[in-house]
Amino acid sequence: MAPQFESGFLRDDFGIRARLGIPELPVPVGREPNAKELVVEADVFIAWHKRTAPALASRRHDLPMLYQVWLHRPQTTEKMGRAVYFEAGGDQYSVFASLAPTLFARKLPGGWLREKMLPAQKQSTGFAQTIIPRIEEQLPGTTLRPADIDGNIPISPQRFEDLFLNSGVELEAWPFAEVFARELSELAAAATHAKTCGRALHLRHF
Repeated sequence: MAPQFESGFLRDDFGIRARLGIPELPVPVGREPNAKELVVEADVFIAWHKRTAPALASRRHDLPMLYQVWLHRPQTTEKMGRAVYFEAGGDQYSVFASLAPTLFARKLPGGWLREKMLPAQKQSTGFAQTIIPRIEEQLPGTTLRPADIDGNIPISPQRFEDLFLNSGVELEAWPFAEVFARELSELAAAATHAKTCGRALHLRHF
């Protein structure tokens, strides 16, 4: 079970499943909150999917896009989903999105970008973002919006793409319904197979 599906649909971190009137997936009472997998009776998941899939399909045009930020390895076709960085007003900011309906920047503590974030990025992937765009150069006359109570600064997809133009950073977008309907269908097929084998459906956390 992909973490994006678990957070974005099962836990409904974005509030979209509730908006569609789709109930929570019934799970056994008393399960361990830190268990490595979620065990659901196959019949229960199949019944939930029969209610969920039509609701998702019928409202697909009303649902948001989901965004993924990619960082390309220089001189290759390889890319990875990573946080990316930019500068504005002498400060450094990070942006990360992995199938999220909104893009947010967060201000980094002074000096962290080059002392901590870029070295950590290179250590974990073998490469790091080489071009750090400055908003004053890429988008003259533009300022960032105020941060919310959690320190998140909203950025529109178009402004993100303009800011990171020619920097090795890519923003990809997929329809919400398409992304999660595909995973739902795969899990429903797994539930059907589990039912024929007389087993429960095991949804493993990744």
